[in-house]
Amino acid sequence: MAAALTVLLIGCLLQTALCGQFKTIIPQTIKVLSGSCVTIPCSFDVEDQYISRIDGTCRAMWKSDEQTVVFDSSNPQSSAIQGELKGDLTRRDCSTTLNNMRPEHSKEYLLRVQCDHFKHSFRDQKLHISVTDDPPTPTLTPSTLKVEEGTSVSLKCSAPAPCLSHPPALTWTSSLGHIQESLQENLDRTKVQTSVLTFTASRLHHGKIISCTAVYNKQDGSSQSVSTSLTADVSRSSQFIAFMPQTIEVLSGSCVTIPCSFDVEDTYKSNVDETCRAVWKNDQGTVVFNSRNPQTTGHLTGHLTGKLTNRDCTTTLNNMRPENSMKYFFGLECDNGLEYDFKTRQMDISVKDDPPTPTLTPSTLKVEEGTSVSLKCSAPAPCLSHPPALTWTSSLGHIRGSLQENLDRTKVQTSVLTFTASRPHHGKIISCTAVYNKQDGSSQSVSTSLTADVSLSSQFITFMPQTIEVLSGSCVNIPCSFGVEDKYKTKEDETCRAVWKSDQGTVVFNSRNPQTTGHLTGHLTGNLKNRDCTTTLNNMRPENSMKYFFRLECNGVQYNFLQKQVDISVKDDPPTPTLTPSTLKVEEGTSVSLKCSAPAPCLSHPPALTWTSSLGHIQESLQENLDRTKVQTSVLNFTASRLHHGKIISCTAVYNKQDGSSQSVSTSLTADVLYSPKHTTVSVSPSGPVPENSIVTLTCSSTANPAVRSYTWYRADGGQETVMGTGHVLNIKASRDIGPFFCEAENAIGSGRSNISQIDVHSPEQYLGPYSGLLLLAGAAVFLCVNVFFTVCVVLLCKARKSVKPKEEDRTYMSLERRDLSPEYDVIGQTPK
Repeated sequence: MAAALTVLLIGCLLQTALCGQFKTIIPQTIKVLSGSCVTIPCSFDVEDQYISRIDGTCRAMWKSDEQTVVFDSSNPQSSAIQGELKGDLTRRDCSTTLNNMRPEHSKEYLLRVQCDHFKHSFRDQKLHISVTDDPPTPTLTPSTLKVEEGTSVSLKCSAPAPCLSHPPALTWTSSLGHIQESLQENLDRTKVQTSVLTFTASRLHHGKIISCTAVYNKQDGSSQSVSTSLTADVSRSSQFIAFMPQTIEVLSGSCVTIPCSFDVEDTYKSNVDETCRAVWKNDQGTVVFNSRNPQTTGHLTGHLTGKLTNRDCTTTLNNMRPENSMKYFFGLECDNGLEYDFKTRQMDISVKDDPPTPTLTPSTLKVEEGTSVSLKCSAPAPCLSHPPALTWTSSLGHIRGSLQENLDRTKVQTSVLTFTASRPHHGKIISCTAVYNKQDGSSQSVSTSLTADVSLSSQFITFMPQTIEVLSGSCVNIPCSFGVEDKYKTKEDETCRAVWKSDQGTVVFNSRNPQTTGHLTGHLTGNLKNRDCTTTLNNMRPENSMKYFFRLECNGVQYNFLQKQVDISVKDDPPTPTLTPSTLKVEEGTSVSLKCSAPAPCLSHPPALTWTSSLGHIQESLQENLDRTKVQTSVLNFTASRLHHGKIISCTAVYNKQDGSSQSVSTSLTADVLYSPKHTTVSVSPSGPVPENSIVTLTCSSTANPAVRSYTWYRADGGQETVMGTGHVLNIKASRDIGPFFCEAENAIGSGRSNISQIDVHSPEQYLGPYSGLLLLAGAAVFLCVNVFFTVCVVLLCKARKSVKPKEEDRTYMSLERRDLSPEYDVIGQTPK
């Protein structure tokens, strides 16, 4: 009985092992964005007896149920869902890409392998594909950030990448440090795009919103984006500590901005106030910069860009030279007794005669036609007022520039070039040039490059823009390339012609008869043997606004590329040019690049771009968008000064039509230039000499943008400066002890000082001169004489009046009659004898 059970058990195990060999390894679920592709990682196995039958005759089929085949690798473009078998079935790799997924494709799928001598449907494992209208939200790890100042932080942003030819592009809104990107693989072999941001937390990061955005580019050329974010919670250190880079490389003749923050022990925190100043010393202890006298202290000039009360000691030093290559440390000096040299952290500045070579990421480019490519060019930006300008020699697509922050808070200028690889790109040298403008007005440039290696597609596919806008009366150039299945590649020969049809199926252009076919004339500018179907159509009119698709007609192959159509919209008015950036708010001395861009759909008549305010050097070029349409660009480079503040800068695009007429359109912005206080002056009221102990009103005036936020008055006693008071207006009591003084106006950008002034204070003795005693005595004598003389005159006058008698003929006295006169009157009325 036991033996029978053992035999039965062994038999069951053998049967289970044998039957278990038919299996597929695929994910359980994959989420896909509508309009994108999905790459299904897939492998399979069969029983040993069938392994030899898996050969070159095999094809992969994907079924939504037992009866419905949605994809067949033997005829991928005629399937219900078009795509491409990516794996090699002879190696049991059934990985497949399905294109242009839609919500109605959300269902379960199973694999079937069909060969001449083998057929099997793998029902044991099914894949559920979920197609959504919105992209998945990226994930931040960790999801919160609460650290102490000085901690090294790594944030990882992850976003699913179901479509390998169009992985999501991840960007950080606060580029605080070093960024490292990679495409990683999950346990089920699906892919995820990751971007790791690494930086050292400082007080300046506290409260900052850090967000990661995933941009998904669809196969139709459109895109969707989604973001996630966190708020940094950085607590202060409780010790004397400074944070700054270990090393900075600077180009000779340029400035260097030293990112710097610090903290002090708790007992001294209240001492960090407005009286504090930043002092930089070299490793020999020599003061090279003092923020109180930024233009005169030591042998280096510059300005404190940080605010010490916020523990920010960031400083810019100007016009660095090779002899300034040494180590430096930060010192804090306050009038309230706090003085500290942060010697434990020193920074090594290396001044070079040649600029650093920019970096290309990736350093090589080997892709298949139709792949979405992103190339990043990076160059150090040690001088923030003069960051390097990055340009691409082959402007193949969309360019986005940004100033990012490294791990040590130094800056790097980046430019990302994004395009879809096509056959015309193969063998093209793509280079990035960094132009460094020095503070003396000269410049130096350096370049790096790679050569594009683009392989041909192995399926029927076209690459062209989704939409093109054209000005009525102009031509339109349709950039177009295509691929065919391998078995038809030998059929592409001199007999081939390009045919363009409307979405109604009407032929509107045939390259064999370009001036007579249909209702549009033009010419084929591409070479069909190179898979380039680029075509120009002339004299477009509003009635030509419709969708068009390409058809290839050769003796050995004819194919309508219906899956990709271009929507041409013909307008009566030209498109408004675009200014990048759209607003201009910069500090004085900053190197500014304004780019004006206007679509150039008609390559024989590109728009002419002009600037109304020619503030500097202008560089023009014809660049290529992501979809290979062209754009005319004009870059205006200048150094911002306060004289530019409030100036309207406009760019005008003039479109010349094929009939000789033209139309123009403009766009503009108003410059907002931030500058430190200028023309700082002192007025004294009353003016001129003033008596001692009288009240004098001092007024400090200055022009600045933004407005002055504080005024400080200093008494200049030899080499010492003592604070007299604060405020735009200061009332003081005149005293000969005041001595020379000046005022300092400060805004968020910097400060400006007035010239030395002095009040002319006089005492009463000073007004009378060296003979003041005699003059006073003489004045008193004169005053006495005048009084005596006046008294004598009054007496004589009275006596004279008493001696006057009335005359007989005086009618006044003749009319008087004496009546009841008092004895007093008799006395008064008597005439003296």
